[in-house]
Amino acid sequence: MKEDIWSQALKIISLDQRVDPVFYINIISKMNLVSYENNILVLSCRDDYSMNLVKGKELDDCVKSAVKMVSGMDTSVMYIVEGDNAAAINSIVSETKVKEKERQNNPNSGLTDEFTFENFIVGDCNRFAYASAISVAENPGLRQKNPLYLWGNSGLGKTHLMKAVGYKVKQLFPGKKVLYTTCEEFTNSYIACIKSKSPEEFRNKYRNTDVLLIDDIQFLINKTETQIEFFNTFESLVSAGKQIVITSDKSPKNLPELDSRLTSRFQNGVMMDIQPPDYETRKAIFLNKMQSTGIELDDDIVEYVCENVTNNVRELNGAFNIVTSYYALENGNINLDLVMSKLAPIVSPNKGKAITTDIIIDAVSKYYDISSDKILSKLKSAEIVNARSVAMYICRDMLEMQYTKIGESFGGKKHTTVMHACNKLTENETLMADVKIIEKKIADV
Repeated sequence: MKEDIWSQALKIISLDQRVDPVFYINIISKMNLVSYENNILVLSCRDDYSMNLVKGKELDDCVKSAVKMVSGMDTSVMYIVEGDNAAAINSIVSETKVKEKERQNNPNSGLTDEFTFENFIVGDCNRFAYASAISVAENPGLRQKNPLYLWGNSGLGKTHLMKAVGYKVKQLFPGKKVLYTTCEEFTNSYIACIKSKSPEEFRNKYRNTDVLLIDDIQFLINKTETQIEFFNTFESLVSAGKQIVITSDKSPKNLPELDSRLTSRFQNGVMMDIQPPDYETRKAIFLNKMQSTGIELDDDIVEYVCENVTNNVRELNGAFNIVTSYYALENGNINLDLVMSKLAPIVSPNKGKAITTDIIIDAVSKYYDISSDKILSKLKSAEIVNARSVAMYICRDMLEMQYTKIGESFGGKKHTTVMHACNKLTENETLMADVKIIEKKIADV
């Protein structure tokens, strides 16, 4: 129901510490929903004085953040004086025109302050990818960093980092053209240009840009003609000193279905993987969201969410939205039991099993018939190095340990050594198959 949007938003605003109770009672709570269409919400205020106290002020930010939390999308909020229906219609029409004009004139409309380096939470799981992205944004087009290839599972922040690169480039170099697109959009545009027999229009769009950001390159698989066109676009941009940033769910070596010319080009640039967020990063993300929304939760609730929702950032955001929705509905009176019941469908199923590094090393030792002492030693024969890398990777995957802590558990290895071993392992299909078998054995114990 549209009416629920504002009523639920009001509950969240009432709990926002930035909002003075007097202002809430006398100003905010007196506003009524007039219209909610096409992500444009119109609210009526009692008089001009009330409207001027909200519009463009800090209260406006509080209202918008609450509405966004409830609607789950970026919603424009407009204000009119109560009874001025003409103003309501004009507000909707004018805002719709502004959005349409922005869409036409700014094809990279996905580049907003919602996805920046400043609001990206950095942890051991993404530190090197973050640093590489900043370096590219500050010096776009350098051949040794072209392309920047970010890979990892869904929901880990690849798109956020990619868009942050584009946003930063626009800040530092206002004259540069930045284009963000998905691989699906690129494919559809190419198909449309073939049907309309207008290849030049397509090529001008994608090749007449200084920074091309293309999301989910794996969707080029089984699209032979589109792969050829993308290869030509890639070559045209790189040879002209233009920057390309690519995201994928796999490393280039694990995309054998793609044209080998493409995967080899990808490997000539900077490849950075992003791992699932460790506990410290998850907690930093959760606390940051609490601060931005002005909501306070008991420590036991925060600890429970951050310890149990472990797969990716998107899932963590979903958990936060669930918790804060019930927080608003219950007027802030929620406890750990309620949170546990509401999050039961998304918490990690393996939580609670007492898996340790010793258990992992022992399982790897038995699987490869190599003693634990040798795995922890400095011996460098291929069999021992592979077993050691598998054990390190499983520690990372099942225990979400930081590279530094894994290194400490394996005889004081440097975090860069551990990171290199884990990254290299993902490119070896045989060893990754071993990982799945060993992890299943560990989980079934």
